[in-house]
Amino acid sequence: MDIKVRIAIFVMSFLWLLVILRSVKRRQLWERYAIFWVCLAFGILFVPLLVDIFDYVVYQVGVEDPPNFFFLVAILGILLILFQSSVEITTVARQSRDAVQELAILEERVQRLEKARGKETELTPQKKGDSPAQ
Repeated sequence: MDIKVRIAIFVMSFLWLLVILRSVKRRQLWERYAIFWVCLAFGILFVPLLVDIFDYVVYQVGVEDPPNFFFLVAILGILLILFQSSVEITTVARQSRDAVQELAILEERVQRLEKARGKETELTPQKKGDSPAQ
């Protein structure tokens, strides 16, 4: 790999690391996700320095074209991220549904109690000048 390409990859991954750290500082990204992205950024940061070692290892495994192997690893990583996001979306959707159902039950209870209280107020005799309880 040409030295210019290695420097470009290094600079881009360093900028990516700065973007991630800035997002964490501004609370745009949760810390638990930031750990993954920071590790990924550091991994990409060192790829240009270790590309020859990666190529040797991939050839030893039996892959004839190292970029194809890296694309496969990247696609599998993206699929794992999508799966994790799907699990979290499902969890949040269920929690939201449960909260809405509980709120509806509580609102119905409040309405029943208000009606029962209103009937009690109507049944109690009032003295002259007294206003009904609110």
